[in-house]
Amino acid sequence: MVMKSGGQAVVDVLKAEGVKFIFGMPGGHTIGIYDALYGQQQISHILVRHEQHAASMAAGYAQLTGEPGVCCVTAGPGATNLVTSVAEAYVGALPMVIIAGRGATRNAHRGASQEIDQVRIFAAITKWGVRVDRPDLIVESLRQAFTIARSGKPGPVLIDIPQDILGMQFDVGDYLPVGKPAAVRGDSDRIKTAAAALLAARKPLIVAGGGAVAANATSEVRQLAEMLGSPVVTTLAGRGILPDDHELTAGGIGHHRQDVTKYLLPNADVVIGIGARFEQQETNWKPEYVPAPAATYIQIDIDPNELGRSVVATIGITGDARLVLQDLLTELKTKGTGQRTVSKEWLAELSNRRAALETERESMASSNATPIHPIRIFDRIQRVFPRNATVAIDVGVLAQGMGGAFPYFKIFEPRATIVPSSFYGMGFAASAFPVARLVYPDRPAVCFVGDGSFQMVMNILPVAAELKLGVTWCIFNDHALGSIRDIQVQAFNERFIGTEFVLDLDYAGLAVASGCYGERVTDPHQVEAALQRAFVANESGKPAVLDFVVAKERMAGSTEFFAR
Repeated sequence: MVMKSGGQAVVDVLKAEGVKFIFGMPGGHTIGIYDALYGQQQISHILVRHEQHAASMAAGYAQLTGEPGVCCVTAGPGATNLVTSVAEAYVGALPMVIIAGRGATRNAHRGASQEIDQVRIFAAITKWGVRVDRPDLIVESLRQAFTIARSGKPGPVLIDIPQDILGMQFDVGDYLPVGKPAAVRGDSDRIKTAAAALLAARKPLIVAGGGAVAANATSEVRQLAEMLGSPVVTTLAGRGILPDDHELTAGGIGHHRQDVTKYLLPNADVVIGIGARFEQQETNWKPEYVPAPAATYIQIDIDPNELGRSVVATIGITGDARLVLQDLLTELKTKGTGQRTVSKEWLAELSNRRAALETERESMASSNATPIHPIRIFDRIQRVFPRNATVAIDVGVLAQGMGGAFPYFKIFEPRATIVPSSFYGMGFAASAFPVARLVYPDRPAVCFVGDGSFQMVMNILPVAAELKLGVTWCIFNDHALGSIRDIQVQAFNERFIGTEFVLDLDYAGLAVASGCYGERVTDPHQVEAALQRAFVANESGKPAVLDFVVAKERMAGSTEFFAR
């Protein structure tokens, strides 16, 4: 046994669990943890300018790595500033460990500075939360926190530690890291039933979501698609599970639906959902956005509570998506796939409709109109940034409705995107974005964000500049809260109130003042050159902000999805 302070015990557990980064901002209640971080080399502290960004970056880290992101904040306002991005992590099933300070135990319930019941505040958006009122419980509480954050359906947990507990000395034994939990296999009888249904399918369809990526089931999804000859559609979080230039890639659903998926989903006779939830952003609760009532719907999910929650599953299988697919592939091989025949028309429709989409995309990308057509920008980004670039996609009809949709911007790898969940918080992806260069130091990174979302999180810029993180924010600036303005167009006779920005903000000037490269682009012929200048700046460690003044163009998929 060794005597350590509570703060030192926290840091030693984090080291043992393989934590590389802590995202946060120190305060008087957590200074004991920060003092323990001093001088050590294993964990880097990322100083944010607002605690919301600490949670955003921790969630982004989890999305890119599958490992828990860790954030550390002081009591009261420091903790409550986390709430929006912790909710993103909770809804998006992203593992996160939150360490929050609290007033000293001797001052509890006496009106201590910044005192508030943090465990209760976070109860609705965490898997577990605990106040640690004895120093000898710190280690075990953290062990339980990492176990719960990683296990089953991942998510955030909260450890609430009073200031005086962090300063107390106590005996600490050896710590055995929790590591990754054992994966859960699915029920063998249900897997056999699913295999039989897939073998009988003439028009099979795979819907891959964030759960497939979280389970690292990339190889298995591809094998299943190629074995069945099945098109693959994805949710936003599932993008990259199959490269977008693979012949079986079909695109997105819901907000990102286009003519390919508009045809495939309602016409499939067997649909297998892998870690996909068919929530509002995928369905808007409209019948044509979900499998047909006559279709066999097979749902695989790590969380039994998700089975049938949005779409009733004909065959529901609880388990780790990767292991379930491995067993399913074995069963399909055992039964033999040689006798089955996918409808030729099914795959022909996929190919023909994809080709038509590509022609449409190329036409929009070649537009020389002013203001700039957003698709021209996405096209030029794809030319300038390499295939393995990390992409952050914020919310909205431009950044996400176009940039998040196949084939308007293509994704080629899993864990290459930072995207919002159905919680859909404005600015989440843009504020998490700098973490891309921490996770993948050698990979360029680009973010799509609307001007409304960017204004919420602009103080993330000095964080990236200070750390010399070469990332590029592309602002799609239509001087409006576009998604909400669209509702006023569609349903309120263009009675615009509160959705148009009068002040023409100098985002490029703001970028320069924050230590970044900045440029406003209004000429469509200068889009590619501006992107190249930003890319060069990034390679020297300087972040960039490109303010593209764009037309209020809309994709048919977005317009149809949000129609009232």
